Amino acid sequence: MNRRRFLGGTAGAGAAAWAGAARALGKPRPLCPPSPAGPFPARDSGERHLIIPTDKPDEFNLKVMEFNPIAAPKPEEWELEVTGLVERPLRLRLKDLRSLAAVTQSSRLKCVQCWSARITWNGFGAQELLKIIKPKPSATWMRVDSADLYYDYHSLEDLLHPHTLFALGMYGKPLTPEHGAPLRLVLPFKYGYKSTKLITKITLTTHGGQGVVADTWPYYSQTGNIEAGYDHPFDFPGMTKKISGGEITEY
Repeated sequence: MNRRRFLGGTAGAGAAAWAGAARALGKPRPLCPPSPAGPFPARDSGERHLIIPTDKPDEFNLKVMEFNPIAAPKPEEWELEVTGLVERPLRLRLKDLRSLAAVTQSSRLKCVQCWSARITWNGFGAQELLKIIKPKPSATWMRVDSADLYYDYHSLEDLLHPHTLFALGMYGKPLTPEHGAPLRLVLPFKYGYKSTKLITKITLTTHGGQGVVADTWPYYSQTGNIEAGYDHPFDFPGMTKKISGGEITEY
């Protein structure tokens, strides 16, 4: 099925708002895209609390950016499906991932909307997961699928970058649903849309592709590399920082 047709038929309020804003502005990057437009429903038809986007930074100095508002996954029911070009296709529970060698990392999450924030993440390195699933020699890319219908592609080279992290927590506490629980990627040398949240499935393949947003809206590149320009960090209110591109390490 064509991805644009898929988006038109299944993506929810958040995706529709982003697409409408992109068409209305009609300008290429590096201009900052607008925030998702609301209002969004707070609950679904089953009266479950939904994860919804926000226009203001929260207690972590982050905005909540969701592709398709959904009810928060239940950690006790969540599984990560691993498939594709691997010697050991698996279904892993949260307890399995918590048993991997733990990593704590302070890094800046940079959004294509021109804001950023420094976060202390808790999780494990991608190499720890690869040791378990044993990629086949032909595997060079990974597709990541999320509970909110988001998907993206990452090269194994990027996954093995020393600052790439599979995050399970922030500041020593479990991730909140709004920030990707139970599992998200953190790639601080890419824009935040590459740090996929709400991960439910990874598939190792021989080829990459465009993620769902890069295929649809003009602000998002296939690589997601941070470009030179200016940053407005929420943890430095009122300040504008000039950046040279790539991971932000100066502040």
